Amino acid sequence: MTLLSVEGLSIRTADGHTLVRDFALDVNPGEIVGIVGESGSGKTMTALSLLGLLPAGVSVACGDASLSGRPFLRDGRVCERPNATMIFQNPTAALNPTMKIEAQLIRLLTFLGKRRGTGRRGRRARAEALLESVGIHEPRAVLRRYPHQLSGGMNQRVMVAMAVAAEPSLLIADEPTTGLDVTVQAQILELIRSTVASRGIGVLFVSHDMGVIAQTCRRVAVMYHGELREFADVDDVFHAPRDAYTEELLASTLEQPSER
Repeated sequence: MTLLSVEGLSIRTADGHTLVRDFALDVNPGEIVGIVGESGSGKTMTALSLLGLLPAGVSVACGDASLSGRPFLRDGRVCERPNATMIFQNPTAALNPTMKIEAQLIRLLTFLGKRRGTGRRGRRARAEALLESVGIHEPRAVLRRYPHQLSGGMNQRVMVAMAVAAEPSLLIADEPTTGLDVTVQAQILELIRSTVASRGIGVLFVSHDMGVIAQTCRRVAVMYHGELREFADVDDVFHAPRDAYTEELLASTLEQPSER
């Protein structure tokens, strides 16, 4: 059974400028599907639209989407909140700089408890367990810190913990390794892969980096100027691309200097 299905998605600005045109994609349970393209291709807008997080002046013009067979977008209108969460590109900016990690996690768990009937007892223990589940070995110490006292990689682990706390069916990761060094980037990618394997969720992975897509995703959608140019298995896209833009994108990746 398909987990996420998106068909005919179009996104426009208030003045009628089209940002995404007739986009279609699907994600299966336990699968990581990438969306790749250069800046301005519409990949992030596509991801944000699925969670109703488009900026002011931008809206879904048309399209349908469902999660686990339940429609949440019909003809461009949200009809239900999907069971999906998001890991943002800049974790330090996404976290509240005035609150310790513990306070932010407890606030989230309190909100989830109100929705699901969970009592107050054990929330700190749950917060510690969530941090441990994403590879943080001293959760009590991390809970007492502010985001600025943690590294970028540690903050991203906190963001993953907060994302999985809601037990989502779908996780959307928007450039989750941008700004991280190569070693930490590899750790975060492995964390996302292990999270998928252990929880059986689907992931929509947004990136401009074809190398990261190759390491992480099973299938990939290539976008250019708001249009879907190609959607296929990663191996097919890398070894037998059907679209000229995909070939150019791959060529530009190969021309980049390697990390030292």
